[in-house]
Amino acid sequence: MKRIALLVLIAATAVACNRESFEEGDIIEDAQGEITNGERLYEFYEHTENGEEDAVRVISYTTEGDPIYHDLHFDGNKIESVEDNREDQFSSEEVVIRQCESILILTSETEAIYVLRECDPESGWDTILHETW
Repeated sequence: MKRIALLVLIAATAVACNRESFEEGDIIEDAQGEITNGERLYEFYEHTENGEEDAVRVISYTTEGDPIYHDLHFDGNKIESVEDNREDQFSSEEVVIRQCESILILTSETEAIYVLRECDPESGWDTILHETW
């Protein structure tokens, strides 16, 4: 009986520590570039265009399988971008917070690239997600 309880405890711990778990509304880009819930980022874009508050989380996985979290919060005026790469074993292990003016979608026949514009600090463009079809 103790062995069964121990196995259940180990299995529950393994599930709780699974880095691939996510909230239902999160946008996921796996290590192979496959995207789950990509339409949610488009909804976020539309809300920013309409001045409606919104927030999303984009989780991208490195080729080694480490997650990089990118939280975006639009307050009706600016986008706060919080990029957390502390779980990436080959990163600088930091959290970068920026205020950005807008989000754009650059499109072609084969792709859509979501970028943040005019971010402070580091003005310029910051790619959030690169979707191909």
